[in-house]
Amino acid sequence: MSDAVDVAVIGAGPAGMAAAAELAERGVGVRVYDEQASPGGQVFRSIEKVTEQRPADLHTLGEQYARGLRDVRRFRQSAVSYVPGAAVWELDGSSPQEVRLGLLHDNRAATVRARHALIATGAMERPTPFPGWTLPGVMSTGAAQTLLKESGLVPEGRVVLAGSGPLLYLFASQMLQSGCVPVCILDTTTRMSLTALAVLAPAAVHALPELRRGMRWLQRIRDSSIEHIHRVTGLQAIGGERLQTIRFRQRRRWLEVSADLLLVHDGVIPNTWLAMSAGCEHYWHTRQQCWHPRIQANGVSSHERISIAGDAGGIVGGDLACIRARLAALHVAHSLGAATRVEVQEAQNAAHSGTRKLVALRHFLDGYYVPAAAFQLPEDDDTLVCRCEEITVAQIKAVAALGCTGPNQGKAFTRCGMGPCMGRECGITVSRLLDNHHKLGMQETGYFRIRPPVKPITVGQLADLE
Repeated sequence: MSDAVDVAVIGAGPAGMAAAAELAERGVGVRVYDEQASPGGQVFRSIEKVTEQRPADLHTLGEQYARGLRDVRRFRQSAVSYVPGAAVWELDGSSPQEVRLGLLHDNRAATVRARHALIATGAMERPTPFPGWTLPGVMSTGAAQTLLKESGLVPEGRVVLAGSGPLLYLFASQMLQSGCVPVCILDTTTRMSLTALAVLAPAAVHALPELRRGMRWLQRIRDSSIEHIHRVTGLQAIGGERLQTIRFRQRRRWLEVSADLLLVHDGVIPNTWLAMSAGCEHYWHTRQQCWHPRIQANGVSSHERISIAGDAGGIVGGDLACIRARLAALHVAHSLGAATRVEVQEAQNAAHSGTRKLVALRHFLDGYYVPAAAFQLPEDDDTLVCRCEEITVAQIKAVAALGCTGPNQGKAFTRCGMGPCMGRECGITVSRLLDNHHKLGMQETGYFRIRPPVKPITVGQLADLE
């Protein structure tokens, strides 16, 4: 493996594949580093294996998933150098001439230099702390869908889905297609806001096929025997060694349901850890209620040699992520002398109409599926916020009362953000709790300072660094 490349793309999901293929087709030397064993990311995870070994599952997973094979084949047929099973644990953009990547591949650490880096690490599920969320038998909906795509595993027993967002209803639809009927769906979606209502008409005009797809998922749920309970709050998972009962509030009534498995989802947020560790500027996005990297329209971050594409730059959805990834790749190609300014402008003009309709759809989804308040600011003081260090809501409130105004100062008191997940599961909640006490605003409250390595690496691997 050479230690230098023109462009290093990190991640082989829809955006990473689209950007890499665009660069390769223009003669740019591009290498894609991907933690997975095959391209596709989370959206098209294992699409090649499913097509070859479990073609019947394509019906279960849906048309959109099956179409991912086209993108993967285009990527495979390009001149891209693809490195699967590779974790980037450091991204250093301090040099004005190049960026440096710390890489872990085949259990060995190495350093790679690139003229430009493009981060396409996608999204992750929003953390959902609530009483009992760490019990065996409670997991995220995205994790369950990963098992379905990767291994064809379908949940068994009494399964309950809880939360909100398109993925929740997509997976419910996929479960039904596979013959597994959940006991119920506990829907935490609030009433449609004026913001969502205002953009519903433009979304319906510009993105009707996408809205119809979601309506088909909901219709399939309505046509089934699933009990769909709306306006749910106060979610609790109860059990001894594992989940036994789910308790929740619907309006003013407290209800219970027995369950073997609880799948929870409350939307997705950008996977920002690599960009944060590289020092790229971020800001609090009030509509999506998460941290976004500060990027220009061409995808370039606050570091001129680091671009960010796809959901890693803000949640936009797979189709819009691919459009913006290609435009970001074209800008990189132009900066390296492989594309003209006219070509870049023509591509931007051609993408305008498609971008407009998908932006309208995203604005509607953001306004309709607002993150649940009970997950953002847990009501029960005994709820674990940091599962790595077993820190509760009450403990965060206590350090806030002592005068701690930010999460980095809070590390000294609680160790939140110092565990194996490095704050991925607790970071937003810690900041929200501190901001709720001091009312400084999330931008002022800030976030954990992310330092490399952002992936697990041993001292021995560092000592043997190539």
